Amino acid sequence: MRSVEAVPCAVLDVPRDLSACVNQLCVKEWQQLWNQCTSNKLYSVQPVVGHSVSSSLGRYDSVLINRLRIGHTRLTNSYLLKGESQPVCEACHSPLTVKHFLVDCTRYSAARQRYFGVDTLEDVFENVASRNIIAYVTDIGFYNRI
Repeated sequence: MRSVEAVPCAVLDVPRDLSACVNQLCVKEWQQLWNQCTSNKLYSVQPVVGHSVSSSLGRYDSVLINRLRIGHTRLTNSYLLKGESQPVCEACHSPLTVKHFLVDCTRYSAARQRYFGVDTLEDVFENVASRNIIAYVTDIGFYNRI
């Protein structure tokens, strides 16, 4: 029986290489299944599986950004659980949605320009730093309501 020290390094890497190969295969299969779910709201947030964006944000802020990305926040969707009418924007009288207060509402246009100058929801999450989104939501008074 040979000791571990006598076994060549190449032999010791086989389990690691096999594990990496199995992992790649699983991610590939998972991606193929995920690609069939394009109508899912989460697909638009993260179309590539197994790839997460590392962030220097704290836990609460990371959760807040993810809630904004999928468009489900306490502020905009709690009416569903309460059996109430959908909330409306006090300024525009439009339905209060994440898209509305991040991109459309004229009431917050000055604050939007201070933190980001993009016109679409996709641009907000692809081209604006998460810290700027957090600062904007704080500035307009929604931070603790999301």
